[in-house]
Amino acid sequence: MNPVPVVIPFYKEHDKLKKCLAALAAQTQPCEPFVRDNTHDNILFTAAVNEGLARFCFRTDAPYVLVLNQDAYLRPDCVHRLVAFMDAHPDCGIACPVQVGADGRTVSWSGSLRAFPTGVHRNEPLAGDAPARETYWANGAAMLVRSATVREIGLLDRNMRFICSDSDFSFTARARGWRVFVVPQALAEHALAASGGESPPELELVKLKDALYFARKWLTGGLYRELAAEGAGLTAGEVRRELALTRRRIQQIEQQLGAAAPSGPIAFPAWITGMHIPAPEQPAR
Repeated sequence: MNPVPVVIPFYKEHDKLKKCLAALAAQTQPCEPFVRDNTHDNILFTAAVNEGLARFCFRTDAPYVLVLNQDAYLRPDCVHRLVAFMDAHPDCGIACPVQVGADGRTVSWSGSLRAFPTGVHRNEPLAGDAPARETYWANGAAMLVRSATVREIGLLDRNMRFICSDSDFSFTARARGWRVFVVPQALAEHALAASGGESPPELELVKLKDALYFARKWLTGGLYRELAAEGAGLTAGEVRRELALTRRRIQQIEQQLGAAAPSGPIAFPAWITGMHIPAPEQPAR
């Protein structure tokens, strides 16, 4: 049983790191911690995680890499359960434990819902025998990543330095056909405070810029307009017209080929129509 590499972005709080490492040492699945100490240069979350992923995801003896916050403390069988699930589900690119509070019962994260402008998380309790379920995006505080997924889609987007890079990575993976799951039998103690609470003005600025870049990348098309030859003159109306023309042309060809019915909207990966995750009554922010 090869040790699972664990990438831990660390910043100043030695007591939390000590507790985190003690929980890893107690795992039934051997682990190989890699602590990226940000105390002096503070390259922030994404760059620290990428340093670890680049170190481990191209090794032949490391099919999985765990990304873990310094204040996330895993139950002894957590890594084993995540690995067993991913072994059994080769299309799973990212698997996450349920996050609970210090009392071990209060659920702080059992899946992710809205990603923009702020992360909204599911927090309803999950029975220990509940089946794993898909989530829109993985919480980077504790996520087991398949190395093959990283080799296919690349590292986290370094343009988002502190927040949003986990949701961006999840959406990119899902767009390539990988799936993202929450495994109820795997538990981690974590309070969801580090990235979501109040921050000093300098860090708040970083977070706002991260959210803006995420929006430009996924929501507005603004990033494409900056990078593409035709981008400066590209308007939303022009895009809609081109899409309509493309759909009509698809229908014409299908009819010529004897298709039974017009194609309808452009087909996207199955997860877009196959996932039915209801919003919680009182989402945790």
